[in-house]
Amino acid sequence: MKRPADIFYFVLLFLLQLVISDYVHLGPWICLNLIPLLILLIPLSYRPHAVLLIAFGLGLGLDLLSDGVPGLNAFAAVLAAAPRKFFYRTMVNADRQDKTEVPLMGEVGLVKYLKYLAVLTAIYLVAYVLVDCISFRPAGFIALKVIASWLASTALCLLLALPLQSRN
Repeated sequence: MKRPADIFYFVLLFLLQLVISDYVHLGPWICLNLIPLLILLIPLSYRPHAVLLIAFGLGLGLDLLSDGVPGLNAFAAVLAAAPRKFFYRTMVNADRQDKTEVPLMGEVGLVKYLKYLAVLTAIYLVAYVLVDCISFRPAGFIALKVIASWLASTALCLLLALPLQSRN
């Protein structure tokens, strides 16, 4: 994320997440989140504490600039960002870590990219929904909300990752 175009796309995705948070309501079952994609777009060369601080800042910024509970997105973002390098090494390919700074769909392949994105999204949404609903909703509602939100958010993140096919 050293090129101005990459930084612009990152900021654009964050602004889109703000719009989605404030204006796109799909009922009580689905919450759309782009934060896992933003975490995935943080270069792998960044130190772990820097990645956690960026994830915390993204989540807290979203919480403060939208109608969210302060700290909820920040908590979920940090939980998703913490194991991202481990999942990259195990799911995408350990040999590619020295060759790619940001895993892109065109470079690692659709299936590997989708698995990696799906796991980060699942971690984020489980943390988010559990903290948001745990004492107010039955377990069935929570499970359905996590699954529906996971499917919708993963599909949206995959769609928004298409323009990043390669680094040309």
